[in-house]
Amino acid sequence: MTDLPMLHRVEDLVVRSHSDHITDLAAAALIEQHGRFLLVQGEPTDLDAPRGWQLPTGPIWPGETVVDGLHRILTQGFGYSDAEITAFLGVTDADSGTRTFVFAVNTSQPDAICHDGRIPHRWIDNITISDVIPEINPVLRTYYAAEPG
Repeated sequence: MTDLPMLHRVEDLVVRSHSDHITDLAAAALIEQHGRFLLVQGEPTDLDAPRGWQLPTGPIWPGETVVDGLHRILTQGFGYSDAEITAFLGVTDADSGTRTFVFAVNTSQPDAICHDGRIPHRWIDNITISDVIPEINPVLRTYYAAEPG
């Protein structure tokens, strides 16, 4: 990824996050294939909660940039070693205090996740994703505004 303005914007938001006393950072990938988006089943936040659906997401480790963290998450967690970040879409804040940086990502083999039976996943259309993950709506608006055509 060589989009320096995007990198500077992300770095500025990380600094602002720390200034706001938000230290738990995560990165998420919005991966589209044929008008549908990839969701994975996340871990429950407490023992009684059901597992919810989310974008492929993971924590940013101390000393790691958000972009490097996203590449690590996609490679190690989901098998996407060829992921290409195409745009920074914004941030979402969880009730837990975690700030998640969301990126549009392309991969040459988006179905590669299907070959690993340990990751519950599904492809979902843009209307349904808004119902499943309501906080994603601002990110989707940014995604569609940046799409050519």
